[in-house]
Amino acid sequence: MDPNTALTRIRELIIEADALSASLCHDDSEVHSILYDLTEAVEGLDRWISRGGFLPECWTRRAEAGDE
Repeated sequence: MDPNTALTRIRELIIEADALSASLCHDDSEVHSILYDLTEAVEGLDRWISRGGFLPECWTRRAEAGDE
């Protein structure tokens, strides 16, 4: 997987999810709630790292044998 391509796609999906979320603002379904929370978490993490914040601990360890 190309991390740059993945990040570009994640950012596109956040924009799409934000637009969808706005149209579903009165939808109290669990799916909508999960989508909103996931989008907010990923968007916050992207903003944090893009501004020079540290990586999550599990991203800074060397991959163990057999991990990808």
